Parts: sequence; structure tokens; C-alpha cells
Amino acid sequence: MRDDSKRWPAPRDPGDVIEAPGLSVKKLHVSQLTLLSGRRALHQTKLPLVAWPDVVTSDSLAVVLRRDRVMEVNGPARTDGWDNTESLAISDVSDAYAQVELTGENALSLLRRGTELDPKIPSRSTARLCFGLGVSLYRFRDDTTFRLHVASAHDEALWHALSDAAKHLS
Repeated sequence: MRDDSKRWPAPRDPGDVIEAPGLSVKKLHVSQLTLLSGRRALHQTKLPLVAWPDVVTSDSLAVVLRRDRVMEVNGPARTDGWDNTESLAISDVSDAYAQVELTGENALSLLRRGTELDPKIPSRSTARLCFGLGVSLYRFRDDTTFRLHVASAHDEALWHALSDAAKHLS
């Protein structure tokens, strides 16, 4: 039988950190992610709405994905399903997304290796294509810290892309 164990990198330890000059990248654990979908989704959350290039100061927030879709991060518990009174689909997506935090003076430079990104150009949405992967990206607490949410199935691919790009920072 053929041994394919060396063809792919071994799964990384969840506590792994990417370190480079002026940069630290780590995976975070989010306790609750809830997706709200509906025509008035932006108005159905009490959490602060986050768009690009907003700087978030709270651990509980509502990330704007589209005009009809919001993802609550560390928000209140909600019942999954269709809310007929609000015309809103509610889905617990806590296990569907991984979260990565980039910190340091070179964090933006690293991100720019994988996506077109300018803090001076606002967007209502945090959705981006980064290193070929769909992510939700926003600034956290200051101008040098960024958080990304990526589909769990793409977590390893994003990690390897960030790791490879970090090797080229000077």
C-alpha cells in the first residue's frame, strides 16, 4: 500500500503562532457565532455593526457580510431556525468558521500580499477574498490588529498562506 502521509503537512497545533518581524498571527476561539439572514438583518441585532475599516473595541459585535447577512460574534444565544415575526433565518455557525488574529506593525503589509486592502477606502461589508479564500476581515482595538473569519474547511489553507507570506516580510 502506498504511504501518502508525507504528501501533505501534518495538522498544526491550535496553539501555534506565526512570528515575523513586526507580526504575530494566532488562532482564536470564538464561543458563539450566529448568522442572521434576511431582508432586514442589519436591523435585527443589538450588537454594534462592523464594516470596513471600522476599528472594533468590543468582543461582542455584528460583522456585516452583505446587506442581508450579519454574523454575530459572541452575541446573545438565539434559537436556530426561521423567525417568522422578524422574517429572519437564524443559524448557529460557531463550528463553521475559524478566527485568526494578526497583530503588529506589519500585519497590514502581510494582508496586502493576499488581498487588495486600503483602510482609506470604506466598504459596508467585511467580506474579502484573501489569498484566494473568502474571509470576513476587520480591525480590532487599533490600527495594527486584524481579525479574520474563514470557513473551517479553509482554516489550514489560510494558515499556510499566511505563514508563507510572513516569510517574505522584511
